[in-house]
Amino acid sequence: MSKRPLGQHFLHEKTAIQKIVDSAQITPQDYVLEIGPGRGAITGELCQRAARVIAVELDKNLARQLKRYPNLEVVEGDILRLDLAQLLGQPAPNLPLAQRRWKVVANLPYYITTPIIEKLLLEGHAYFQSLVIMIQKEVAQRLQALACRQSGALSYFVNYYARPQILFTVKPGSFSPPPQVDSSVLALYPYAAPPVPAPAPALQRLTRAAFAMRRKTLAKSLQGLANSLKADLPLALERAQISGQKRPEELTLDDFSRLALALEKTIAPKEGQE
Repeated sequence: MSKRPLGQHFLHEKTAIQKIVDSAQITPQDYVLEIGPGRGAITGELCQRAARVIAVELDKNLARQLKRYPNLEVVEGDILRLDLAQLLGQPAPNLPLAQRRWKVVANLPYYITTPIIEKLLLEGHAYFQSLVIMIQKEVAQRLQALACRQSGALSYFVNYYARPQILFTVKPGSFSPPPQVDSSVLALYPYAAPPVPAPAPALQRLTRAAFAMRRKTLAKSLQGLANSLKADLPLALERAQISGQKRPEELTLDDFSRLALALEKTIAPKEGQE
């Protein structure tokens, strides 16, 4: 039996496995990217339903022990280091959401949940029709929460690219060995276009700066960013009609978008530029 060198918690409970695969709504026309197949508890179900499955597994021993199916491609490697465009097929399809064939199904390791989600949405949003991921329950709740105490920079990042929806909870006993916390299966439904006009880099830079000092007011937490950009923060707040005394958790996605655009417009021109 495989060892557990990477902190995996292997899903074994059949009801949970069936609910995850059912939630992904895999059809015979779909292509599936599975991240972290482990011992293949979900892989077999996916292969029975999908046209093609690519399973990315970091643990070489586990990857080599996966049962092979005619429509399964096993990739030994780190999903964070792989080129998604190359993996999924170039060029990225410029298709409506309903016509995209790729879906993601993943039981994500707790310790690298954030970078994997960021990579999937940044590099893969043009490919994916949906993402069904199992993550720590607390993180799933945070990703769905905006303009409240649970909000964080990742919450706004995710909601910029996709609509998150918690589907159900999976208890520790469904895993071997059991984790110390509950897990949630979260669906992410990518938007055809972002719901707000601010460009992604500007919005992400702003939310990260704001939540890096989340207990401080915006007037204080964003001053360092404004200084680095040579932007006028008080003027930007005024133009965005947002009080500098607010804290980041009080802002909606639209608020951050307006502020990001307003901040960009107050950046002082470089020498030699009008």
